[in-house]
Amino acid sequence: MMSKKILVVDDDFSQRELYRDVFNSAGFDVTVADDGQDAWEKIQHDKPDLVFSGILMPRMTGFELIDKIRSNPSTVTIPIIIFSHLGKPEDRKKAGELSVRFMVKGFDGPIDILKTVRDILIPVEIQYSSKIEPEDDDRPAAIML
Repeated sequence: MMSKKILVVDDDFSQRELYRDVFNSAGFDVTVADDGQDAWEKIQHDKPDLVFSGILMPRMTGFELIDKIRSNPSTVTIPIIIFSHLGKPEDRKKAGELSVRFMVKGFDGPIDILKTVRDILIPVEIQYSSKIEPEDDDRPAAIML
């Protein structure tokens, strides 16, 4: 299976690098952008499988980026997670109206966010398929317990 591509968008360097590392260590191919405008330019050249974006950024906010993604036929289906440093109720409401996942720094940690990303990008049958079916197993029958 080819590695899924995630675009991490945030003007906070430490947050960008944290999530680059989290997603890279989980096997995802990660690109970073330092604001919505930078992200939009990157999306035009290399469409990601998921966008993980902050909200408040210079040049173009996370919500402005979402509007651009959702209004373009070639990018409209890209899943988006918006990551809020403040967790404002009005931002949560707007994210819901735009059909994007809303996660909050300090409430949703890196493990929660990684689980959400996996749930979006990797089919459940692949995530949890550690069971070997007898017909797929070439071990002698006496060993299969």
